[in-house]
Amino acid sequence: MLKNHGPKLAIQYGDQAISYQRFFSHIWHFSKQFTLNPGSHAVLFAENSPAWAIAFYAVWKHKGVVIPVDFMASASEVAYILKDSAPEVVFCSEKGSKLMHEAIYLADIQTNLIILPKKFESENSTDEIGEMPEYQPDDTAVIIYTSGTTGSPKGVMLTYRNLKQNVDAVSKGIKIYHHNSRVMVLLPLHHIFPLAGTLVIPMSLGATIAISPSLKTEDILKTLQDNKITIIIGVPRLYAAIHKGIKSKIDKSAVARLLFKVAAKLQSKVFSKKIFKAAHQKFGGAVEFLVSGGAALDPVVGGDFQTLGFEVLEGYGMTEAAPMITFTQPGRVKIGSPGHVVEGTELRLVDGEITSRGPHIMKGYYKRPEETAAVIKDGWLHTGDLGYLDKDGFLFITGRKKRLLFYQTEKILIRLNSKQSCFSLNWCWNVLFSCQ
Repeated sequence: MLKNHGPKLAIQYGDQAISYQRFFSHIWHFSKQFTLNPGSHAVLFAENSPAWAIAFYAVWKHKGVVIPVDFMASASEVAYILKDSAPEVVFCSEKGSKLMHEAIYLADIQTNLIILPKKFESENSTDEIGEMPEYQPDDTAVIIYTSGTTGSPKGVMLTYRNLKQNVDAVSKGIKIYHHNSRVMVLLPLHHIFPLAGTLVIPMSLGATIAISPSLKTEDILKTLQDNKITIIIGVPRLYAAIHKGIKSKIDKSAVARLLFKVAAKLQSKVFSKKIFKAAHQKFGGAVEFLVSGGAALDPVVGGDFQTLGFEVLEGYGMTEAAPMITFTQPGRVKIGSPGHVVEGTELRLVDGEITSRGPHIMKGYYKRPEETAAVIKDGWLHTGDLGYLDKDGFLFITGRKKRLLFYQTEKILIRLNSKQSCFSLNWCWNVLFSCQ
């Protein structure tokens, strides 16, 4: 799942450039700073950063199980996960250390707490560095705790086989990611969607990830432009905010409105990229795909981005599917549909309910066999979502089977406060462009 690609750039974080060789060096040396038995649990509680990625793979170096936790969670929420998962080691950023100490006290557990450094110093010796160990496909790789609205969070056990299926689905089945991809890390990595899409998948292919140092608009735009990002992973709320800003600018100009109408009729990517070149330059000028997940993208938003010359891809899935069940193929997009079932997996409708089977389906809920049995029946994951397949095999979601569910699916939420309002306010103003 991770190989040493030598001098090739692995992670860009502000002005920090970390090659794969240096990344492996950090993983190797950091893994020596703690002990962890194979199959044992390690909680990771920190903001997105190179340290997050180093700690993640250092756990895998020990063949341990990573449990990423929402950095915005409360002490009681973190304590619940600590109590339920009983980690041997907990990694925490300096910023979250006070809350973590409180959570450990509330959970009343014994664990080894390690504070992650803000920046890993360069190691002098790389002679000992080897490759990552071989894993058994059905060994648990990560446990993702769901964040639903009913009942207590449950730990979704995802295996290396589950993750590998998702890697193959978008690099071999649908050729979206490749070794020269440059992917921006923006969404919090404790969710399976960004964890897979912006860390595990690109790094397993030897691609480059660029982590935005913050959610400030200037940091996001600088990350996009300086790194010539090719793949942006976002949620509908992000794209809706960007769309609002762009459309408000277009609507103020008669010329821009006319050009937009012409582009909508032509649906020519070449024409749109030329006419709306300024918009593409705002994104760095190299974006190949805008990927949306976590919820349904507004068809108007998706359609307008296509009119601007962007390739908009949607997927459908859930944490229990690691996460992909369907995905759109470049050049075969139907706005409003999250695409076709991905290669190597199966989709079946049972009384209108979407069910899926294949190597992407979770091992189960941690310590909850009855609840696992309630959603996985004869190998088929019952999603609780209703939908239909059109004559071309495109999936369309129509609603939920129940109002209240006995299990919870992963929902990507962007938590906003007064200091993190760039998605809804500042961002849309900063992507305004001139069509002249």
